[in-house]
Amino acid sequence: MVDVQAVILAGGKGTRLRPVTVELPKPLIPVANRPLISHQLRHLARSGVKDVALALGYNAEQFEPILDEAAELGLDLHVFTEPKPLGTGGALRWCADQGAFDDRPLLWLNGDVVATPNLPSLLAMHSEQGALVTTWLTSVRDVSEFGVLELNEEGRVERFLEKPSPDDTDSHLVNSGILMLDPRVLERIPSGRMFSFEQSLLPDLVEEGAPLYGLFDGGYWMDTGRPRQYLDANRHVLEGRVDWSPKGALSGDGIWEGDGVKRDVVGVIQPAALGDGVVIESGAQLFGRVVLGDNVVVREHAKLEDCVVFAGAEIAGDAEVFNSIVCADARIAEHATVERSIVGARTTVGKRNELRGTRLWNDVQLPDGVVAVDM
Repeated sequence: MVDVQAVILAGGKGTRLRPVTVELPKPLIPVANRPLISHQLRHLARSGVKDVALALGYNAEQFEPILDEAAELGLDLHVFTEPKPLGTGGALRWCADQGAFDDRPLLWLNGDVVATPNLPSLLAMHSEQGALVTTWLTSVRDVSEFGVLELNEEGRVERFLEKPSPDDTDSHLVNSGILMLDPRVLERIPSGRMFSFEQSLLPDLVEEGAPLYGLFDGGYWMDTGRPRQYLDANRHVLEGRVDWSPKGALSGDGIWEGDGVKRDVVGVIQPAALGDGVVIESGAQLFGRVVLGDNVVVREHAKLEDCVVFAGAEIAGDAEVFNSIVCADARIAEHATVERSIVGARTTVGKRNELRGTRLWNDVQLPDGVVAVDM
């Protein structure tokens, strides 16, 4: 058992993924047919964490089914809804002001990342060093969009830079959004005000010479903020590169299937995940790295590869969907091509359309024969 109190920040709007997140909070977007936050809760349960607080804001009512899932996992989950956006630190203080915590270490996680931190190792380092904050680090090639940490040989943070230029540092170790915190940190966060770990707390701790540490263990991490990253996260789960399991039963041909799936045996290349009630008609081809949500219908001779199709959508005959996201209850009509694009919820893409590198908002009715290309 990892005796910590976990806090998941799940109040963000996910603006970079719109229209996917117009109605759906980002922590609830499906990854291999499970809500992202469900995967996080499963990882916490496997690691021995029992107590979890969920800090919500945007469309909080949509998280109701997560409560039942947490109970099935043996988690004691408590929900706290911010009255207004308070930032990473402000949300933590809001939970504390509602009586969420005792004197045990706090494990802080952003609700929009795919990651499998080694929590026992993170807690051990935090305890052994007597740290106020220990951040679980990842490494990225381009550091310009992240908070970068420079460490000494013992793992103590000597410098913190928020979104530096490549010339500012040689470090590629960045803040992953997963931190172990001593409860004393709460005293540094003002109540009821916007407060950021990245812009205020971490730089202040470094300047003071406070015990701030970082652990890099090479574990998997992926931000899901952009469409390509979101598709990569689904692909990596399907390929087993991250210790998250797709929803459904793994069949003999390497496909995860829900209940009541009807498909042509020949037409599906692994890896793929098929939700409950999926129908794949004869002659359709899934060329791998495809996720189909519940009750998706793929008509005859349609072709799909490296895409995520949300529940209730239909891909009509001879349509092609590659490297794209098709949201819930959308319809791609006959002979249409969708490539490197997002199709919003309940949107219809007419016959013989070509969408390449574009985004269609929810509830759009695109007439037949339109070409939409991002040059």
